[in-house]
Amino acid sequence: MSHPLAFANQSIYHARILLNGWRALAKQASEPAEQLALAFAPPARNQLLDGYGWLLLAACRITQVPSAPPHSVDDLPTLPTGLVRPAEVDACAALERDGWVATLKQPITRASLSTRPGQLASDVSGIELRHFEAWLHQ
Repeated sequence: MSHPLAFANQSIYHARILLNGWRALAKQASEPAEQLALAFAPPARNQLLDGYGWLLLAACRITQVPSAPPHSVDDLPTLPTGLVRPAEVDACAALERDGWVATLKQPITRASLSTRPGQLASDVSGIELRHFEAWLHQ
């Protein structure tokens, strides 16, 4: 695998494995939901961001892959002479400013995974498994 698209597929596959594990343990209800989120959310986030970065590189037709993918349009390498930035990448830049990618890029902390006072446990403010599942299908 040396093409960015292959690396993107691998990252997305690994994210899916993490989310499947998270979902299976959540169904068992043997561990607190917040602890499962703290264990699974950071590596799932990293895999999704890696997949996103590899897809950015593939969209730009960059074949000289870096050791790690960018996590932002701003971190993309300079395009070779004669190539212009694809419209898809401009759309991604907009999502990074105000969209699901902006939310995905937010740091994961205990505060982003806990409930607000006066809310039911199902009304968690912040990041939940369902958010990651939705991002996986974007």
